[in-house]
Amino acid sequence: MVHGVAKQNKKEQLNIIYIVRALAILGVIFVHVTSIPIGEMEDKSSPMFFYFNFLNVFNKFGTPTFIFLSALVLFYSYFDRPLNGKLIARFYQRRFLYILTPYLIFSALYYVIQIYYSFGETWEQFYEHASFVDFFTMVLYGKAFYHLYFVFISAQLYILFPLLLWILQHKPRLTRHLIWIGFVLQWAFVLYNHFSLHYEDKGQLAISYISYYFMGAFCGIYYPVFKDWIILTWSKLFSAKALLWIPLWTVWIASSFGDVNLWYQTRVNDFSANSLLYECYWFFHTFTSPLILLQLSYFLYRTLNTKIINTIIHLGVASFGVYIIHAAVLFYYFRLPVNYTNATYFLYIASGYAVTLLFSWGIVGLAQKYVKSSWMLFGSRPKVPPYRESGKIVAGHKAA
Repeated sequence: MVHGVAKQNKKEQLNIIYIVRALAILGVIFVHVTSIPIGEMEDKSSPMFFYFNFLNVFNKFGTPTFIFLSALVLFYSYFDRPLNGKLIARFYQRRFLYILTPYLIFSALYYVIQIYYSFGETWEQFYEHASFVDFFTMVLYGKAFYHLYFVFISAQLYILFPLLLWILQHKPRLTRHLIWIGFVLQWAFVLYNHFSLHYEDKGQLAISYISYYFMGAFCGIYYPVFKDWIILTWSKLFSAKALLWIPLWTVWIASSFGDVNLWYQTRVNDFSANSLLYECYWFFHTFTSPLILLQLSYFLYRTLNTKIINTIIHLGVASFGVYIIHAAVLFYYFRLPVNYTNATYFLYIASGYAVTLLFSWGIVGLAQKYVKSSWMLFGSRPKVPPYRESGKIVAGHKAA
């Protein structure tokens, strides 16, 4: 027992998180692909723009969901283990090898891409404008390319993790209050920044995502109880467990579609609201999304056939690699010389999504299968394969 926390003899492997990761990476790619037509289309009153706006805003749950999952897995794995120097050293060694090493390599790649294509597309111009100091600064702040801020945020949370783990192990009563504490901390910063600090890049700071991290920590620490509550079954619809499902889904639906509509009115009708309104819609949309995705993932695990569910899990296993490489695939796809009309523009964008997803997924999947040192580029794979055996359903999860 670690300061009142009972140690479990054997913990189940959290295979379900790979389905959530797969759904999250699908959302990330939707956001990045649709940002192209959002910026390019002149006729913003067209039905096509409506669909692009919906996909762009609705799918913004990716980064918060990955942060939630990271905290859930960390605290599920470490909370009942004695915190000592060996454990901390092992923790940071794994983060450096499997997260920061790919980050550094791809930061260099994306920096080369940015400089090369920004200054004449010649190596002479590249060498003239490239700067190690600029590159180091970009790496330090996660700005070598637009999507790498996620790793920068994760690094901040890795620094926080041992201290937070130590506090919660020594003050276990605090674990019950993590969700509202995270909410208060994040919104205190939002309001302070709005009224006083005015820091423009607040999305680069871990405090802007601390509520998702604390909610993930709570769910990881209390995972057996949380899992029993989150799984949807017909029998639970008539139990006390379902009392929180209705407000959860209500808030998620209202905030998600409210977020979509707010940005549609802003982009189409030049509507402008207080920035706190945008923040509020986005927060409740993305704060409830990880829980909705978990419920959906358990449902998919129970209902889809083994081949389909294992394909989704495979995408989840490859999701970090897909995240880190997909921006390069997308960049080169939209540089292809293509003649398209308004009638085929939707197909052009849709093909961009398919090419970006499948090409990125294919590269990562093949590398992880055949290249021993693929971890240097795309991170680690789970030690125990998380795939479902044919005909096997999660124990105790069959619908009543």
